[in-house]
This record gives sequence, structure tokens and C-alpha cells, in this order.
Amino acid sequence: MVCALMTSLIVLTLLAAAPKTPSSVYELSNEAFIATARHDLATLHQFVTGMGGVMSGVTKNKALFSAKQKTVYSPEQKQTLLSTWGSLFAYFSATEGLRQKYWDFVKVPPTDPRHAWGFLLTHTALTALLANGLRFADLALNNKQLETLFDEANDEFGVPQGAFAAFKLKAIHVATSTQLLTGDTYAVAAVPVLKQQKDAADPHVTWAVGEMKADSTIAKSALVKNGIRLFMGNAKDIVADTSAHTMFPVQKSFAEWAGDTRVARIGKPLLTAKDIETLVLPKLEPGDIVVARQNWFLSNIGLPGFWPHAELFVGTAADLAKSFDSDPEVLQWTAGQPEKAASFSELLQKRFPAKWKAYAEGLDWQGHGPVRVIESISEGVSFTAVEHAFGVDYLGAMRPRLSKLDKAKAITHAFKYQGRPYDFDFDFFSDSSIVCSELVYKAYQTGADQRGVAIDLVDVAGRRTLPANEIVKRFDSDLKAGTPQLDFVVFVDGNEKEDKAVLGTEAAFRASWKRTKWDIAQK
Repeated sequence: MVCALMTSLIVLTLLAAAPKTPSSVYELSNEAFIATARHDLATLHQFVTGMGGVMSGVTKNKALFSAKQKTVYSPEQKQTLLSTWGSLFAYFSATEGLRQKYWDFVKVPPTDPRHAWGFLLTHTALTALLANGLRFADLALNNKQLETLFDEANDEFGVPQGAFAAFKLKAIHVATSTQLLTGDTYAVAAVPVLKQQKDAADPHVTWAVGEMKADSTIAKSALVKNGIRLFMGNAKDIVADTSAHTMFPVQKSFAEWAGDTRVARIGKPLLTAKDIETLVLPKLEPGDIVVARQNWFLSNIGLPGFWPHAELFVGTAADLAKSFDSDPEVLQWTAGQPEKAASFSELLQKRFPAKWKAYAEGLDWQGHGPVRVIESISEGVSFTAVEHAFGVDYLGAMRPRLSKLDKAKAITHAFKYQGRPYDFDFDFFSDSSIVCSELVYKAYQTGADQRGVAIDLVDVAGRRTLPANEIVKRFDSDLKAGTPQLDFVVFVDGNEKEDKAVLGTEAAFRASWKRTKWDIAQK
């Protein structure tokens, strides 16, 4: 009786502090809800891992972040500081979006299996936000120059004016601390429910249970250590803010991303199967570089720019043979390789027998076929069909101005990387794991015997990397300079208002890299 009363009180406390977000995810069937929750928990795992990676970079550059210097930051220092904050802002915003999406678990009876899942997602997100956010906010305490810099609008990462001050305010708000402590108490009742549902064996559930405990300990330690200083430094703002509905300050339209809009769009990209069949596939050739974006599936969230994902189109085995197997240069090259292959298709088959079979005869990890794309996704560098690769809201394609031979060599490099894990650290100097744009970059990297496509790496949070957006940016700048390396192939532009995608112009595609990261304005 006492235990039941305690549970009710805790739920009411959570409900009183709950942000007012749409509850559409809870309108799904139990089966659909659990599938969505599992997917979102895996996504949250990626976001928290990304946050941790950025914070590791902050630790390495602690002297820069904690220095209360009177001189103006150098351009290099400013780039490191702004890209780090921008990357964290992206992870914070996306994590908060997931937290808001599931917050109405408090309205679901504790006996409903959705209740425990909703709690797990919201509290894991909250503890991760506080553990990382409080540590980061403390760096700028009483550092006016740094706070001013972080409060500037950052278009590359979609950071609005004043975001850092607003985040600091929310992170240390008494309501947020109450949610942390109440949630920790409630975990004692909620986690065993997952075990009863036999969901605790899910590796992401195991991760979340451990992560929320570890992050809660870090967050509470930070509050004990610096809470008074943080509260005193922002007392005026805290008194003025009586809502505290959200953990992180985001625009109203972004909060909607966490609710019914994204739920309604699951499995319904703006590009339809007909669009892919009629607008895209007829224009593509093996070796084309494809960039893609889904508004509500935020892959590579910590990188800047509108375009988050890059892929290599290789076509079907028949397309590959038609494109390369009769080219004299390619035939001369394959004949001189250790395999002594009579064609490019035969070279790939002999050099990568298992991979070739999976590519030419198999289905992708979702069960779709034929395979036409090589891309690096969370499952690793994968052979995928267009149902996955092109099932997006925006898609653009560019064709390298290279010989058939150089494209064949690029595809060979991509085959070599297939099967390697996804690189959540965005480390371009390691081949052991690969991020999406890195696959394209390394496939077309100029070598002793291969002409390639020159695209400069950029600094993001102190790391040399290549956001997919930079590929389109370089395409645009090369055309302006009269030194094009890539030709325009196709652009299919999504339109959220009209719930469809339309064929776009080359000029629109060239300018697309300038769009805001979230592209929420269309809503």
C-alpha cells in the first residue's frame, strides 16, 4: 500500500513538471510503440555517445575553454570553440527532442508496457543532458568573452541567438533538478518492469540503465559542487522564468519535431517510390556521389550543415558491368591486377567473393533488393537498396569528372571498406571504422595511381573531419571558381508544407548547403 502510494506521488510529481508536448507516440499500437521506442533508444545511444566524444575533445582543450583571457580569440581558437559548442548544441537539441517525445509516459498506467519504456527514454536523456551540460556550462562561468561567443547565432549548426544563456538557465533550474532526483527514485520501480517484460536483455536497454545511473551520479556531483555558484550567477533569470517546461531551449517548431509530426512521418519519406523510380534512378550512373537528408531522422547530428549524409551509388551488378566491363582502360587495368581478371565485375568477384555475392545476389539489411548503394550507416558500411538509401526527404547527386578507370578504382576502395563499423568518433585518420562522408572521401582520394576529387577536411570540435554538407559546398565553390570537379546530376527537393518532394534546379542544389541545419522553417 505504501509502495503504491509512493509510486503515485512520484508519478504526480513528474507529471507536474512535465513539458507540454504532443503525445502522438502513445497513440500507436503497443507493437508499433515498442518498435519505435527500441529504434529511438538506439538513436539516443548514438546521441549520448556523440556527446561524450565532443566532451572528450573539450577535456583535451580544457586550457582553451577555461582561460579567462583578455585578448580576442584567434580565428583558430574561435573555430574550435564555436564548432564544439555547435556540435554539443546539436546533440543536446536532438536528445531533448527525444525526451519530449516520450514525456507523456506519466499519463500511461504503470502496468502498461509503454510506461516503463517512456520513462527509460526520458530519464536516460535527462541524465545525459545534465551530466554533460552542467560540466560544459561550468567552463564559461564568469567568462564573459566565452559566454558572448557561445551566445552568438551559429548558422552552420542551427544555433539561435542566446542559446547558451538559455541552456544554462534551464540546466540549473530547480524544476530540472527536481526531475532528476524524482526520476532517480522512480527508476527503482520502473526498471524491474522492463525485466519482467523481458526487455532488459536488449543491449540498448542494458546500456541505458547503466548510463542513467552513471550520468545521474555525475550530474548530482556537479550540482553539489557548483550548483550554488550557478544558481547565484543566474538568480535573476531563474526567478523570471516560471515555466521550465523544457530542459533545453528550442524553437516551438523543433519541439513539434519530438511529437506527432515525426511519429506521423515514420516510414513515410517525402521521396516516394515513384519519385525514386522516375526522377532519380534514370539519371544516375555507377560512381555518382549522392547526398541525402531526412528531416526527422538526424544522422550525423553532431556535424554542421543541411546535408548530413553521403553515399556512393554503384548501381546493380548489371549496371556495373554495362558501365565498366567494356572500357579499354579498365580492362587493361584489371588484366594487370594480381587476380588477372577479364573484366571489372570479375575483379570484384575474385577479390571480394563474399562481398560480391552479397552485392550481386543478396538483399540489404532491411530485406530490400537489388543492392545499388554503398553507404556507412549505424549498422556499418553496408550494401543497401534504394528503399533505404533513397527513402529520404531530400536527395542530390553529383558526378565526378573522372575517367571510367578512376571511378572503377573508387568503387573498388568502397568494396574494401564494406563491412567495417560506423565511426561515431568521426576519425578520418583511421580506417578501422568509417563515417558516411569518409567513405566517399577515401573512395575518391587522390593516390599514386588514381585521380580523385579534392575536398578539404574541416575542423569540427577540434577534429579534422568532413561533414557531407562540405561536399555540396565544394561543388558550389568550384563552379564559381571555374574549376569544377563534379557535375550536377539531380536534385529532389523536399517540401514539408505540401508533404511531397519535387524536382529541383541545379541553382537550388548549389545553394542548398547554406540552408539551416534543422530546416524547420518549412513547417
